[in-house]
Amino acid sequence: MQPDIIFTAIGVLRLACYDADEMTSEDQLDGEGAQAVEDGVIWRRLATLYSGSTVLFWPFTDLAVRFFVAQYYFRSGLVKASNWDTAVALAANEYPVSWMAPVHAAATGLTIELVGPILLFLGLFTRPAALALAALTVISQAVYIPTTTNLMLVAMSIWYVFCGPSALSMDRIWAATHKIGSRRPIKALLSFGAWVRKLATPLLLLGLRVWLGLALLSLAGMFEPSVALATWLPTNSFSGTPDWLAMTFVALFFLGLAATLLSYALTFLIGYFMLAGAHPDVTFYPVLLLAIYEARGAGFLSLDPLIESRLANWLGKDAAPRDDDESAGVILVIFAGSLWHFFSRKLRVFSLNKAS
Repeated sequence: MQPDIIFTAIGVLRLACYDADEMTSEDQLDGEGAQAVEDGVIWRRLATLYSGSTVLFWPFTDLAVRFFVAQYYFRSGLVKASNWDTAVALAANEYPVSWMAPVHAAATGLTIELVGPILLFLGLFTRPAALALAALTVISQAVYIPTTTNLMLVAMSIWYVFCGPSALSMDRIWAATHKIGSRRPIKALLSFGAWVRKLATPLLLLGLRVWLGLALLSLAGMFEPSVALATWLPTNSFSGTPDWLAMTFVALFFLGLAATLLSYALTFLIGYFMLAGAHPDVTFYPVLLLAIYEARGAGFLSLDPLIESRLANWLGKDAAPRDDDESAGVILVIFAGSLWHFFSRKLRVFSLNKAS
């Protein structure tokens, strides 16, 4: 269900191919020495395969997450737009805002749900759009019907508020290809955004681990949250999980261990419970949040970075950073920017020809 699975499988098929220098050194050995070189090559490629695929394909995973989050809000906006009287009635009676008239509150919510998703999917003014969507959903969760879907959408919106979109976004393409991106105020703003992303990413991932871990602890019956706390824990997203398995997941979350395997395991488990109809709140949206966790890693105060660093030192390789800024992101920005300029130029020529 996650895009990285496909690309990881493709990468595994390449393990049988060895570099020329590795084959040359192997040919000079025989017996146990040759076998040791062969095993070392395979283990090096296995150790670096996944992290390399994550770096390269994170922008596509990010685009998929933005698409599914955006379509949820956009569909809700279309429903309200098709029945304006009901939208106003809901704003007046179901989730009233004390400092806004019902008509104004309904119009504001409708605008956010129609404009915000488009901006989020395109990656244009992503942080303000995500902030508006997050605020709208928090109000809905607090004063209307609380659902775990709301919680997942809030979590992903907060991620984009602080971390912004990946390379496949209009924000990044526009800043990299347009001359305005070289102006001092814009450069300062971009630098500030990059600084916030670098600082916030590990802290958000730590918060995500603790949040999901507490939800699983509650599910396993290890503690009884208050009504106020239970409203903000996505416990029902994992309904049907055996207690022993929930506690295993809790340990992995709290230790920041095996983020990739944990994300895949929970993804397949949630998929199974969705098909089995275990609970109405078991939906597809936790999978999107797990895709972010799988791609970005366990974050601050976790064992995964330490293990990856030790493994990289043992294999004589540098640990691959889970960031698309310096590698795939640069390539994708250049490629996407070139496509944007090509099609915009063609569209401009077409418009001039039509006008004449």
